[in-house]
Amino acid sequence: MLEYKPKKLPKETMLKKIKNSTFLNYIIKYFIYLYLRFLFYTYKLKIINEKNSKKKPELNQGVFYFWHQNIISATFFFFKNKCIGHCIISPSRDGKIMGFIVQKLGFKVLYGSAFKNPLNLVRKSLDVLELNKRIAIVGDGSRGPAFKLQRGVIYLAAKSKQPLIFIDCKTDWAITFKSWDRFKIPLPFSKIQVKVNTPTHISSDAYKSF
Repeated sequence: MLEYKPKKLPKETMLKKIKNSTFLNYIIKYFIYLYLRFLFYTYKLKIINEKNSKKKPELNQGVFYFWHQNIISATFFFFKNKCIGHCIISPSRDGKIMGFIVQKLGFKVLYGSAFKNPLNLVRKSLDVLELNKRIAIVGDGSRGPAFKLQRGVIYLAAKSKQPLIFIDCKTDWAITFKSWDRFKIPLPFSKIQVKVNTPTHISSDAYKSF
């Protein structure tokens, strides 16, 4: 009697199947979301308002931007102060994970990139700004260079006639990765300080000089 022996899949093929598993991806994203909610529960927030920025963050309107390194701190700031609205996120694999998480937190996501169909993203972003007067975006983008404001962000502010508002985040206790952006994960019970900078209005002529 012949005995059936199932073929052994190469390790690379098995890993690829696991990686592409929709269910497994959902479990991983949901676990990260739960862990982030736990972190948010432990964080303490201190807000510093510069001149002309509202004492209640939810009253500010404009194009909010922060550095890629501080995505977690900035998301906590917006979530804590109920400034939940639209945010722009890269359509990359990592971006889709972050998009899932912020949607679970109550945000609305616009997936887009300066490298893939940027005109469509600009149109959608301008529509959001016209209706809601507020949008959040990573200032140095998903690829950098780090801490350099991308022209697309400046263009959105100039075109929509909404001010640029820089959200400067600092934390006293965090893990810092050796990545291009020096990405930070604030540890449990960290104190996060956020400075809401003075809104800056960008005219069409001023945009050309950037």
